[in-house]
Amino acid sequence: MMIDLENLFSFVEGNFDYLLVTDGNENIIHTSAFFREGCFEGYKDRSDLTLEKVLTPFSLDTFRSAMREARDGIRGVAIFTPALGETGSLPMKTGCVKSDEGDVFLFFRNRLAGMSKVDGWEKEERIKELACIYEVAELIEVSTSVKNFFSRFPDVMSTGMVYSEEAVIYSVFQGVEYGQKPEANFISVKITINHVEEGEIRIGYHDKKHELLPDEQKMLDEIARTLNLALEKKQLKETLTMKKEESDEYSRRIEKLSGEIESRTSELEGQKSKLGVVNSYLDRVNRNWEESKGTLEAMFEAIPDDVVLIDKKHKVVMSNRDDIEPGDHCYKSYFHRDKPCEDCRLARVLAEKTPVMLTMKHEDRYLQVHAMPVYNKDHEVDGILEFYRDVTLEKTLDQQLQQADKLASLGQLVSGIGHEINNPNQFIRGNIKIIKQALDDILPIIDKYHEDHPDLKVARLDYDFFREHIMVLVDDMSHGSERIKGIVEGLRTFVRKDDGLLVDKVEINTLIEAGTRLVHNQVHKKADIVLELEPDLPTFTGNSQKIEQVLVNLIVNAGDAMPDAEKGIIKVRTKSGKDVIIIEVEDNGKGMNQNTVKQIFDPFFTTKRATGGTGLGLAIAYKIIEEHGGSIFVASKPGVGTKFTIRIPAGRGKSQG
Repeated sequence: MMIDLENLFSFVEGNFDYLLVTDGNENIIHTSAFFREGCFEGYKDRSDLTLEKVLTPFSLDTFRSAMREARDGIRGVAIFTPALGETGSLPMKTGCVKSDEGDVFLFFRNRLAGMSKVDGWEKEERIKELACIYEVAELIEVSTSVKNFFSRFPDVMSTGMVYSEEAVIYSVFQGVEYGQKPEANFISVKITINHVEEGEIRIGYHDKKHELLPDEQKMLDEIARTLNLALEKKQLKETLTMKKEESDEYSRRIEKLSGEIESRTSELEGQKSKLGVVNSYLDRVNRNWEESKGTLEAMFEAIPDDVVLIDKKHKVVMSNRDDIEPGDHCYKSYFHRDKPCEDCRLARVLAEKTPVMLTMKHEDRYLQVHAMPVYNKDHEVDGILEFYRDVTLEKTLDQQLQQADKLASLGQLVSGIGHEINNPNQFIRGNIKIIKQALDDILPIIDKYHEDHPDLKVARLDYDFFREHIMVLVDDMSHGSERIKGIVEGLRTFVRKDDGLLVDKVEINTLIEAGTRLVHNQVHKKADIVLELEPDLPTFTGNSQKIEQVLVNLIVNAGDAMPDAEKGIIKVRTKSGKDVIIIEVEDNGKGMNQNTVKQIFDPFFTTKRATGGTGLGLAIAYKIIEEHGGSIFVASKPGVGTKFTIRIPAGRGKSQG
């Protein structure tokens, strides 16, 4: 049936004050008198007006949304906010009519709910509030969802505010926020459904100069009551609809399942016996697997070496060490590094696809590492299994064996050199005695000659100067020769093969003097050695060579402990106590902290690993003093120095067993 659009427009305009008609291309093809007078005053040419020209961008979006809903037969609401003029927003209902020219859209509303031309676009505030309440109620009815309602709610709500253009509308419902929170003064109301608080509405202004009126709070309360009732009704309707749909669906599913159950029951009965057999087999397999797993884990934990399974990303998959967590990087958990090791075994195995074995040093330990490739089902290397064995003891013993070989060779060399030095030194010592005796006989004769010849010179020196110093020079030569003899004897004694028996009559002061001469050249650049030896000390039975070894070790260590910037002092003291001989070796070097002091006598513990220290010197010294029935103690303080105190019983040593 053909629709007479002119008659339709007249009919609608007769019932509604505001009417705006557009075609499907958003061209405005008809407006009511109120619109022509109030809304389009700013447009001289009204023949080619479109929605895009006369509306704000947001208002245009609401019109387009309402047009889509009206085309689908849904009653929509559009918000008319003109781009020109000072008027507020105007909510309008929407309808769609099919015509020969295409779809025609009608936007209409009654004058009571909007604006009038009493004084420009202004209206009594109470009328605006009533209109706003009416529009909110309409919006609830036509909204397709709660989200749709709250998204369009601010534009409708602002029409009831005194300063509608500056109003800020914010709402939150069931945790979802809509709009922007007012920054200045605002009023609010709670949204409740079935006495349960579900959200809140706030209205206000950004500008603090705008005050909120009591009537605006009343309007908001009335809107909240309307909204609460509508939401309760909507929720109840949705619940009932959902339950009905669920009930119908449940009945259909029950009917379908009943048929399926009947058809499947006979099949399941037939398979039941088969499943029983399979289940029995799986139980046996599972038990065997659990037993195998337990055996494997027990074997893994029982391996004395550290074992770790590492994937291609350097992540630890499994380890027999309790302090290593799966998922950590191997280089961080094992070696406390921030990046892979320079000699990374994983990289080598991935590249070469063969096992790798090497010895590496970590801190004070030597580790022998075996890295085995682990393959996946595609026979590709998927990681490595590494075994770490601590070979510090073997490595140190090997170094000690090499050192012992060197010392043995040195002993033979020292013995030969000592013999070569001692022979000419014997001539020097004997000749010096003859020279000294000759000078004793010659000098009185020369003295008498000098009385008659006062200008006498000897060796181009005035005779008085020569006479004063010649015997001093001869005595120095004699002392030097004796010192050479003492050093050679000390070296030969030090490297002499020792049977380890405690049968010597030990004079400790004599050993200290000999040991000091022995290490003088090694120590004198770092420290001066000061001897404070108590005379007439009692002797004790022991092993002179071993005691000298202890003293030499302590003095050399004291020299090594000196700061590089200054020369230190090493004091060696002896004194007697009640039935004991006390020996002290004290330095003013760097000192040690308490952790180092606690470990100083442990085998292989050393603070000089970088300079060739083996960590055995003090451990051997401790053992030697213990063999002599004595004790050795150390006291040290960082920055102050260190003192070793040895106490040995006088008159006897520890018996040999």
